[in-house]
Amino acid sequence: MLFGLPYYLILVLPLAGGLLVPVVGRISAKARDWTPAVIMGIAMVFCWSLLPEVNSPTGTTSWVWVAALDLRFGVLLDPLSVVMAVLSSTLCFLIYVYSTEYMAHEDDRDRFFFLMLTFGGGMLTLVLSDNLLIAFIGWEIMGFCSYGLIGFWNDKKNPPEREPDGIEYRNPLLQFETEGEYNTHCGTKAFIVTRIGDAFMLGGILLLFLFTGTFSFTEMAEDAQGWWEVMSGIGMLVPTFLLIFAGAIGKSGQAPLQVWLPEAMAGPTSVSALIHAATMVKAGVYITARFLVTMAGAAGSEGTTGHAFLPLQMVGMGAASQFFTVVAVVGAVTALMTATMGMVSNELKQVLAFSTLSQLGYMMLAIGTGGLLAHYEEAYLSGVLHVVSHGAFKALLFLASGGIIHALHTKYMTKMGGLKEHMRKTFIVMWVGVLALSGIPPFSGFWSKDSIIEYTYELALHEPLGLVLFAFAVLAAACTIFYSIRLMGLTFYGPPRGQGGDSEDGHAGHGHGEGHMPHDPGPAMMVPLYILAAFTVLAFAVFPFIEALVLQTGPLTAEGWAETLGHMVAAKVTMPGLVPFVLTVAALLVGGIPAYVIYIRNADTPNRLVPESGVRRRVYNFLRHRWYINELYYWLLYQFLRVTSWWREHVDNRVIDGIDFKSADTAVSLSGRVRWFDDHVVDGLAEGISRTSVGISESGQAVQTGRVNDYVSMMMFGIGMLVLIVLITLGVI
Repeated sequence: MLFGLPYYLILVLPLAGGLLVPVVGRISAKARDWTPAVIMGIAMVFCWSLLPEVNSPTGTTSWVWVAALDLRFGVLLDPLSVVMAVLSSTLCFLIYVYSTEYMAHEDDRDRFFFLMLTFGGGMLTLVLSDNLLIAFIGWEIMGFCSYGLIGFWNDKKNPPEREPDGIEYRNPLLQFETEGEYNTHCGTKAFIVTRIGDAFMLGGILLLFLFTGTFSFTEMAEDAQGWWEVMSGIGMLVPTFLLIFAGAIGKSGQAPLQVWLPEAMAGPTSVSALIHAATMVKAGVYITARFLVTMAGAAGSEGTTGHAFLPLQMVGMGAASQFFTVVAVVGAVTALMTATMGMVSNELKQVLAFSTLSQLGYMMLAIGTGGLLAHYEEAYLSGVLHVVSHGAFKALLFLASGGIIHALHTKYMTKMGGLKEHMRKTFIVMWVGVLALSGIPPFSGFWSKDSIIEYTYELALHEPLGLVLFAFAVLAAACTIFYSIRLMGLTFYGPPRGQGGDSEDGHAGHGHGEGHMPHDPGPAMMVPLYILAAFTVLAFAVFPFIEALVLQTGPLTAEGWAETLGHMVAAKVTMPGLVPFVLTVAALLVGGIPAYVIYIRNADTPNRLVPESGVRRRVYNFLRHRWYINELYYWLLYQFLRVTSWWREHVDNRVIDGIDFKSADTAVSLSGRVRWFDDHVVDGLAEGISRTSVGISESGQAVQTGRVNDYVSMMMFGIGMLVLIVLITLGVI
């Protein structure tokens, strides 16, 4: 690492630095706000310095953690870890810089910046740790921080902002009196749902340790074939990895645990960007990809291929297909399902949240498809590239949306409109992010997402399941460009909806009102947007270097860079890549043209796309209710609470407590009777005997004269009586 410093400083700096934030806050509020950015900036420089040391570290990478258990903490410097560390640290740094202005007028910033910096430290701990147990600790650090940051505004007493055409929920669990109550609910929901996945994941980790005898990724890779065959032979392989994957499903918001991520928008926008672009949701993708690399890492060193990967089937790991089939199916279903939800959502950040879920589905699809292909390193690479490109353009979109919400004080697009003249800079960078998200060339999203679709098409040529996965991926692309253009149209085009503007439902919006002129944010918020937009546009020039790093093909020369770039272009316009490219372009046209016509070209015309009744209204309501999955969970929870309430009232209070109370009354009554018996019988008998004894004692006192003559007379009288009794007994008398 830079200056020969120990690698663990990358993890220690943000985690320990979080404790420094409130201390600095007592000295200077401005210094406190910039402390996370400075500390993460240093960690970012260290992460970038790791690039030349991938797979060839120059210093110590392992330290004793718990000597008694022979547990060691190690830093893993393979391509996946380093790429994720560079991405996470860079995005965290930009988001922290953005936050200095965005949160400048908020209270309790000690808590905010402490949680933000610790959040970034948790992600770096996860991606750089060589130890699965310590990686899980980083995983849980992020879970705790997300809970605190999503519900950060828990003290707001104003009523929640109402959407003009919002859904009226009957479930009491979805009704809130204050915004703080709603924010607290959202943070708690994220914590509980992700903990469900984490509980399964911990069980999978312990099962894996039981068979491998180690938590170390490198040691697992060294004996990958051995423990794989043992676990596969007794039928424990797939269940173990599915348990671990359940944690990834919860963390990365994959179906059916995707319900927490849209509500995570309750926190400040910089938190949303941190969760969606840099840290938490990428953790699930990382851990899934990590096991793909671990399974084949050692096998690739046997010399059978030129890369660090080897088809699992060639090392006796055919059972992998079951696991990766599940990964691919979950990813494809999530990509399409959440994309359809984004098409009708009216909350600005929530549309981007559904977009994140959909793009995470693409990443899972890439990993699953890679595990099913005979040569999967290319599909795996496409997933890594999409992690990088998505991190940049999604951070760009969230931070830009934060500037809009900051200016208008509303989160609903149906209250916006007409902003392109007032927020020109934000308008331009937002278009850059939207085009990348939609997969329009030459922006970053095109190269990575189209490559994923390309490899699902390759799988479709060999497996019937691949055809379904490919269809889902293409349909999700059509939905993506639709909701992306819709977002731009509702936000920036048409008239301001402050005075009677209409939503697509035909209902009046409320807008940002008169006398308030929106404007672009200041430099601390805009500079990160410029950097992210520049990368999004120029990412195609960086991707060849990432490819050389991930596939370990050696240093990339200028000629190699040009050749790789040419190959990237040729793969889209030659067979077999031409077919998925053409179909993807067709999907973009199918989704993009109607969205452009409705929301941009006719932005000044009231939108009556959805009638009050009919099939379109039913489909619209189905999507607006998020396929009723979220409401199903709340309904089940409410029914559970109703049952427990009924049990408490009718069984616990009336039966169990009734038995307790009757038992207590019986005990009191019985104790009263025992008390009477004790007082009147036992005590009475004892007192009677005592009184008799006292009487006898008093009577005996009369013969106790103290004179010797009296005592001798009494003795002689007694002896005489005894002699008389003996004579009578013997018959003498």
